[in-house]
Amino acid sequence: MSPIDLLADPLIAQLGLPVAVTLLAAVLIRLLGGPSLGARTAALSLPLALVAALVVSPGLAPSPPVTPLGKLAWLALGAGLLGVLIEFAARTRLVTGVIAALLPALAIVWVGGIDVTTAGDPVLYKIGEIGVVAGLAAARLHQIANRELDAPITGAVMAAGLGALALVTGPGYGTALGWPLAAAGLGWLICNWPNKRLPFGAPGDLGANALIVALGAVMVHEAGVNAILVLLVLAALVMQPAAHRIVAANGLTNSDAVRPIAFAVLVAIPPAVAVALALFAPGVVPSIYG
Repeated sequence: MSPIDLLADPLIAQLGLPVAVTLLAAVLIRLLGGPSLGARTAALSLPLALVAALVVSPGLAPSPPVTPLGKLAWLALGAGLLGVLIEFAARTRLVTGVIAALLPALAIVWVGGIDVTTAGDPVLYKIGEIGVVAGLAAARLHQIANRELDAPITGAVMAAGLGALALVTGPGYGTALGWPLAAAGLGWLICNWPNKRLPFGAPGDLGANALIVALGAVMVHEAGVNAILVLLVLAALVMQPAAHRIVAANGLTNSDAVRPIAFAVLVAIPPAVAVALALFAPGVVPSIYG
């Protein structure tokens, strides 16, 4: 099998390639940028890995992007590059947090091609409602970015959960984006395992974690995925503080090598419940938006 045929395999393109690109790009950015700026911007490797996966399979639309898949992919890369500029210019956590909180609403408007100056009140209210909830989730991910590997692990778990939920409920772009982002998160974990070496930084906050939450918001608004199921996936964030304490307090899981894995298993409980409900009992979950 030729290398081209190997990359065309969906499993390699969506899972293996993002891991490899994240590892390679993180190392190169760190070496080229030095111990300070290079380390702070190394998380740009995550949106780069996503774009690389989509260039191979299923393929990005020609520029300018016209599909939800293309728009969200370029939004991830643009947000990651904006994060690099923030690290260059100000390194202001407040600026990063505000942008992360606004990104889900921006994603809804751009993916849906919505003109907010002419949209009716029901549309604006729905965008605002979903955007605020998703924005708070993105802001929470930003808030925990400096707490060991909690933010990238939680983000990767949420990405995997949204990808699996999309596989069950319909929007193909959810799986095409969610699984490569989760794989890129795995690559980032490998870069920092067993000891944390690189801070997540603004490029990771904006180009990966905020984009993951934005994907969930778009799935609700554009594809009509049950909002409660998406909220269950995002409830990995609710599980995060308890998971952090449980892992830290348990002698069996408190080693540098085991702690990230045990933490990931615990925060994956709500997303696993969401996917199980979507698979086996979809009628049990009420719909917020009829």
